[in-house]
Amino acid sequence: MKIYQMMHFPLEGAGTGIYVDGLAGSLVKKGHQGRVLCSDHCLPSKPYPVEAVLFSNGENRKYDLDFDFPVFASHPLSKGKKFGELSRTQRQAYFRAFRSKIEEGLSQFCPDIIHVHHGWVIASIIAEFDIPYVITLHGTECQAFKNYKDYQEAVLRGIHGAEVIVALTEDERAQAIDAYGLDPRRITVIKSGTDTGMFKPLDIDKKNLLRGYSIEDVDRPIVFFGGRLTAQKGVDTLLRAAEIYSQIDKKPITLIAGDGDLRQQLEELTRQLELDSVYFLGAQNHEQMVKLFNVADVAAMPSIFEAFGLVALEALACGTPVIAGDTGGFTQIVNNEVGCLLKPGDYETLAEKVIDFIRDGFKDKVRDKAVAYIRQNYSWDKTVENIENLYEQVLGHHCKEVDNGS
Repeated sequence: MKIYQMMHFPLEGAGTGIYVDGLAGSLVKKGHQGRVLCSDHCLPSKPYPVEAVLFSNGENRKYDLDFDFPVFASHPLSKGKKFGELSRTQRQAYFRAFRSKIEEGLSQFCPDIIHVHHGWVIASIIAEFDIPYVITLHGTECQAFKNYKDYQEAVLRGIHGAEVIVALTEDERAQAIDAYGLDPRRITVIKSGTDTGMFKPLDIDKKNLLRGYSIEDVDRPIVFFGGRLTAQKGVDTLLRAAEIYSQIDKKPITLIAGDGDLRQQLEELTRQLELDSVYFLGAQNHEQMVKLFNVADVAAMPSIFEAFGLVALEALACGTPVIAGDTGGFTQIVNNEVGCLLKPGDYETLAEKVIDFIRDGFKDKVRDKAVAYIRQNYSWDKTVENIENLYEQVLGHHCKEVDNGS
């Protein structure tokens, strides 16, 4: 198959980009022809063809649009506005830039099927062409649809023109049916997986790893957070919990990997709480994240909202128990055998659970169980296989419609 994937954001920096990059690479390895259209500041280098609408970040000289790529809530690689804050002129320029790239890509690649990620404006452009397409929802667009009325007509046109809509969780499916007025028969769930060949238990030299970050507290337990530093991730809850759990005899340290628009605010809160064992590591690549998950005793993810929660899969695949907010995809991933859920914002319970997990040696008890759980239930290979099957079903249905109409 010739599969053209399209998304509104870069292939790095956030969960959707990681998902699309992994899917595109996996499909090419399985013998399909692939191409990806995304946003970025420079053209990415990938083992498959990529085109990008280039946005200005104030540092790059070559770009298609003289503003940074817009976001639903935030993105660690963008200094830009939210979609709802764009001027009419910027909004029109955004549509034109993507339309131009799409028309060029379609004429060059001639795909059998298009896979659009996020039910947003790209789909409204694709709806004008006689090419079957599917949309995978990634959660954050639903709230944007409700908030940004200037986009609603285009979004509905794109969503209702798709052959099939894919949700990552049952909760997301229910929200989409309600928000977009979808026929439940047109939306299916294909849960995401994680690459267990990359995210797996490893024997990591903890001392050398931490000293690479100029951390000398190498013999203390580690509470680890990995993700964007935005309001929805609840990192302030983690810091308030750290004020409590850092006082126990084992004196855990807290590592925070990621970046975002709240970093300075969170660093200031750390100073106000006089936390001397919290370390902000900045954004980390996959290889470093694997190492950090492996040396952590607990992975803390106290999100207020989480559409899916890929980071929980990655932590568990490395054998590290997860304490997560009782929201979104976490509710379907995390159970009491490999971690626990808590009410978003409840820093006292978070601190209590961290203390219990560390004192009880919970990671040693559940490591093998957590790894097996992810490999059996959230295999990336199974995700790719399910998406391949969906493509084949869509193309088969589309061919029948063409034959019946001819």
